[in-house]
Amino acid sequence: MSAARIDELRESYNRAVERDKPAEAVKALVELEKLDTHEPRWSQRLGEAYRRMHKMKEAEDAFARAADAYVVQGFLPRAIAMAKLVTSLNPSRTDVLERLKPKPVPEARALPLKPPPMPNISLKPPPPPIKPAPLQRAKDEEPGEVRFVDHPPSSIELSQEDLEELEVVQAVSIEVSLPLPREPSIDRLATMAAFRLFAGISRDAMLALSAETELVEFVPGAMVVVRDEPAYALYAIIGGTARVVVHGSPPIRLLEGDVFGESCLLDEAERQADVKADSHLMTLRIDKRALDAVTAVHEEVGDALFELLARRLVMNLMHTSLLFTAFEPKVRLEFAQMFEIRRAEPGTTLSELGRRSDGLYVLLAGHVTATEADGRSTRVARGSTFGHASLLVGVTANVTVRAVTEAILLRLAAARFAALAAMYPPALAHLSETVAEPLRASRLPGD
Repeated sequence: MSAARIDELRESYNRAVERDKPAEAVKALVELEKLDTHEPRWSQRLGEAYRRMHKMKEAEDAFARAADAYVVQGFLPRAIAMAKLVTSLNPSRTDVLERLKPKPVPEARALPLKPPPMPNISLKPPPPPIKPAPLQRAKDEEPGEVRFVDHPPSSIELSQEDLEELEVVQAVSIEVSLPLPREPSIDRLATMAAFRLFAGISRDAMLALSAETELVEFVPGAMVVVRDEPAYALYAIIGGTARVVVHGSPPIRLLEGDVFGESCLLDEAERQADVKADSHLMTLRIDKRALDAVTAVHEEVGDALFELLARRLVMNLMHTSLLFTAFEPKVRLEFAQMFEIRRAEPGTTLSELGRRSDGLYVLLAGHVTATEADGRSTRVARGSTFGHASLLVGVTANVTVRAVTEAILLRLAAARFAALAAMYPPALAHLSETVAEPLRASRLPGD
């Protein structure tokens, strides 16, 4: 293999793309596919170039080769996407999907004198997903308090890379085309959410999930998700970039390997942001009903997806909440680890008028209401904090906070609040400033 020749062909391919010359791109890709055999993206791009030239049989074969190569390297979301591209071009090619299934284990044989070469990628299995504990009222709670059973801090392993994965686009109008980032390396793909999801579940669960996925492509500028619409599907980006526009916050760019739409895991969830395709966008879409059916049989899929949802919600919070933004990223990560990530079932009373609270709570997702003494109710905004008035000044709650649907929260138990005060004075100062403020109301559609 000539590294110099591969670099030369890469340049030829890039020039052909810039000049919109698919025939020249094909010429470079055919040779790249033969020379750089550990890079399955050449086969994928060759299929895309043939498809543009309306050479569907050649495109079909190239996508099939890409699917096989991605399976060998362990990148199942891409393999699934390639297999679905093949069947979209030729519905009779079910053999490509069949090759994703586990092969029977052969009988024991003597090892060959020269073992076959191994793929150049070594994927470490991700840690098992968290099992978030639901909030349960403590049996020894006193009449003047609302108290839940304490649990250890969250087991989500947050890292600096997780925090940096959310690329905030600063000082750029949402109508301006953003420069496309460099394509992630194969090694980098292994750490991304979509690939962690598929790598973290059993083969049977992966096959059940892949059977329910739909390959959906969007042209640049297309709206993928619209704020306030019901959350009916989960998306995993296989190629291209998208932009998330959250009301009142700078846009966030999503790249290949990112997953969005995890809020569909919650009943009656609504989209909290617009998602728009920045470039040609290839996604795997999983309908909520199909997702529910798969998770009913394969519980591990629900656990893995919930971890993605919780991770994304916490990362969003660390980028936007004044409780966290006063700290540099490394400190934010340490601070976040003090909290428990908890689920509240519909109807759970989180805080009650006239009673003390047992901790600091931050709402991450779900429909939660605050009801005042006169009966007026307000839907609480994501990122709102409550419960800290009891911890700071010993007063009882002035509203009743209740989960209408399933909700996800960060909880810092009263026993750990003293550590927060000692270790993170800026967070304590922020909480002290907001202790008398009413809970923020969720924005209305169109705000």
